[in-house]
Amino acid sequence: MEEIHIYIIILIITVLALNSNFSFGKKLSTSVSEQNLMVVEHLTQFSTRHKNYRKAPESYASNGYLINGEIVGDAAYLEYKFPLIDSAESLFKIKLYAQNTSSVVSQYGTGNILATAKGAIIDYNHVIKISQELGNPIAMFIKNELEKKGKDSYENRIRAALNFVQFIPYGVPEFDHSGDVYWGLALPHESLAISYSDCDSKSVLLATILVHLVRPENIIMVACDMKGMGAHMIAGVAGFNYPGEYVKSNGKNFLLIETTTPHPLEAQPVGIYENIEVIPIKFI
Repeated sequence: MEEIHIYIIILIITVLALNSNFSFGKKLSTSVSEQNLMVVEHLTQFSTRHKNYRKAPESYASNGYLINGEIVGDAAYLEYKFPLIDSAESLFKIKLYAQNTSSVVSQYGTGNILATAKGAIIDYNHVIKISQELGNPIAMFIKNELEKKGKDSYENRIRAALNFVQFIPYGVPEFDHSGDVYWGLALPHESLAISYSDCDSKSVLLATILVHLVRPENIIMVACDMKGMGAHMIAGVAGFNYPGEYVKSNGKNFLLIETTTPHPLEAQPVGIYENIEVIPIKFI
């Protein structure tokens, strides 16, 4: 069977899985937990934006690793066990404060009057910039964990960051409320607190982590269409020779990588993306 046919079959299986609450790995909850809802609402209680976290996400599917949260005073502790590399799991912990998280959330979104041109409105680099309170600690955790294992390398940093993002449960966020719109994007803080995320939200989270692990010019975000399935977003990283689909930008070849569900670097889909638009990362 030709390689393109194999990847199309894999893709179809993945899409069917996402739309049937299939769980990769061990079976977990098929809905967002009340505790996660309470955590995200607690952390965003001072936001000037109106958001409805209670609306059920579309196509929810657990990938086997939920993020647990506990409210303590004006903060919340988050814990996330994920496969770092080689299936070895690491436990990431972070304390987030309501005032800080609310300040970040307040910096994204707008009113309905501008809600018709999503691609032109979302400044992904702005989202990455305002999310560094979260991105930097995740990156340093990954770096330290790899160093402890004697496996710190360019490739393993990207592999571990990709695992961190891919194994978060999948779900399409719909936070619009009281005239404020967010175009289906969850900010990195929200993705962790609520314990689910979709393609563009996960791609933003990955870029937010990677800018502290590799040179930003080696990372891109990619808006595209999946053949026969509509709009999609993935990421791209330079410096690889694995089989896969590549796009050239600023003189570099970027391997296109899925952020939605677990796909290792060595087995990225090919031949399923079209209408590719590169979004360079301009982290300052």
